[in-house]
Amino acid sequence: MNSKSYEEILHYLKLDSVFYSRSTMGGTNWGISLPEFEETSMFHIVTRGGCVVEVGNDVIELNAGDLIFMSESKGHTIKYKGAKKSKDLFSYPLKRISKNYETLDQEIDKEELTTILCGVLKITHPAGQLLLKEMPRYILIRHDQHMFGSMMSGIVSLIGVEASSENIGGEEVIKRLADVLVIQAIRKWVEETQEFNGKWLRAIKDEQIGKAMARIHASPEVTWTIESLGKEVGMSRTSFSNRFTEVVGESVLSYLTKWRMNLAMMRIKEGEKIDLEFVESLGYKSDSSFRRAFKKVTGKSVSELRAS
Repeated sequence: MNSKSYEEILHYLKLDSVFYSRSTMGGTNWGISLPEFEETSMFHIVTRGGCVVEVGNDVIELNAGDLIFMSESKGHTIKYKGAKKSKDLFSYPLKRISKNYETLDQEIDKEELTTILCGVLKITHPAGQLLLKEMPRYILIRHDQHMFGSMMSGIVSLIGVEASSENIGGEEVIKRLADVLVIQAIRKWVEETQEFNGKWLRAIKDEQIGKAMARIHASPEVTWTIESLGKEVGMSRTSFSNRFTEVVGESVLSYLTKWRMNLAMMRIKEGEKIDLEFVESLGYKSDSSFRRAFKKVTGKSVSELRAS
């Protein structure tokens, strides 16, 4: 794999935390049905005991230290192994710790206990969103598969300690530790898989095309041309143009424009003001030329995006 392209994906993989919960369930007859959370991803880390996760027709057994990451937060169920029934998450007595963190303790006087940390995340950067589209419905990482072995097991243990208490600042510690595990899970998948749902990740892994894409991603303000990008990767204009379209599935200039507009959408949603500095950072010389391109690519004007 092109190492710089690989590092770039992880650099852009910023996880925006939406919600976290820690559940400790006692006994052998519990089950939790989770709803769909639109436009988000989700993960579960088991820090004690074990359970099964039912995702569609798949039944995945998880034990302490295991992690499952779902690229889309579709409805699914978490149960004790062998449990027959499940209850809706919101029918349980949830305890609000903060705006973004809840806990659930159910029959914790029982001898058999299972503790699970769940997180709902948004990955808003265009690179992260493109990566999610390439991924399967879920990634499973076993406790003995972690890239850094005992260190990763140590992180799971630390999460377990923080999740079992209500210490000041504990939520922030959990978020940071969980982010490390999720990014490592995605890193492992990116590094090892050869099966993608689209062409983008395969293109990133291509030695020459991946290098050109990295240039576009890192410097959207540059007035890139097919010829200048071809020179960056040591290819003639025609060879580079044909190869890029073949590998990526669209032309160089189409990809460049879409990348710029996706960045613009992310920044506008974050509240950035559109001024000359803003449009120049995306390779445009005037406000009007940027707005025309934005409308053409996204189908919405800037004001319509802000309103939505």
